[in-house]
Amino acid sequence: MNIDIAQFIITGIVVIIALTFHEYAHGLASYSQGDNTAKLDGRLTLNPLSHLDLFGLIALFLVKFGWAKPVPINPYYYKNKRRGIIITSFAGPFANLLLAFFSLFTFFFIAKNYSEPSDGLTMFFYSMVHINVNLAVFNLIPIPPLDGSKIFAEAFGGKVAEFIYKVDGKGMLILFLLLMIPFTRSILLFLSSSVIDFMYIIIDLVL
Repeated sequence: MNIDIAQFIITGIVVIIALTFHEYAHGLASYSQGDNTAKLDGRLTLNPLSHLDLFGLIALFLVKFGWAKPVPINPYYYKNKRRGIIITSFAGPFANLLLAFFSLFTFFFIAKNYSEPSDGLTMFFYSMVHINVNLAVFNLIPIPPLDGSKIFAEAFGGKVAEFIYKVDGKGMLILFLLLMIPFTRSILLFLSSSVIDFMYIIIDLVL
């Protein structure tokens, strides 16, 4: 199979896995905090068709900036609203980091105990690590509608929350403009690389 076609197919599969687990984690976390909105809406599932947004998926391939259908939540059901919002918001990125770590661990475990993974498996695990880490880091940016904005707003409150919620309607435009700046992309790349390097250190200690 042509390497470009294989990479395209593998990237597509990994993106679907990453977005599905991300949204499922949000719904599961919200449910754990007392909110059954996602469950009633049929979103507490790992079925990708329940979470994917066609245009968001296409945009992710074309401009490296995409989205899935947000899981509906109702924070008024939470026993502790502030804590519930933070936990639910962080659950998506955390799920992606777990997927990345598990993928990296599995790759090295196979390589160390069996044999060097095939090119296809290597490409798959590489994509799983980098796409999931990139998705997690990106979503932790404290700008609406990303998860980081809710985490920062609820964690710090006061003027921080006031500012974040004030720019809510302009968040997508701000994000788009920021991503056009090379320095912003360099920072995100540095953060993603640092997270992956840290995973390497942990796995090296374990294996």
